[in-house]
Amino acid sequence: MRLPVLAAAFTVAFTVAFGGAASAFECPAHFAEAQAMIDKVTADMKGMSGSMPKEKMALVHALLDDAKMNLGSGIHNHEKPQGLYDHARAIAKADAALGHARAADLLHFKYMQM
Repeated sequence: MRLPVLAAAFTVAFTVAFGGAASAFECPAHFAEAQAMIDKVTADMKGMSGSMPKEKMALVHALLDDAKMNLGSGIHNHEKPQGLYDHARAIAKADAALGHARAADLLHFKYMQM
């Protein structure tokens, strides 16, 4: 009778101790999504320097630079984690990078309509 209770307790303890580590595997998916958007905007901007004023291109590039900086910082947190908090920060930074890249894409699109 004690063996099933002990096994259940061990299972719960193991899940609590190591269950959070599974969330670390979400980081690469967030990084990939942000990188894909950064690559898309970068590709869209190639060859556009002549059709858009330099001031406007600089603004789009500023958003892209912010995206790249956040992504790099998130990857650093993921590769050298001190705990689950660093993985949470890595995901937050990857999502911030995705937001900056989407904003750059939208701004680029709006400038091209002008």
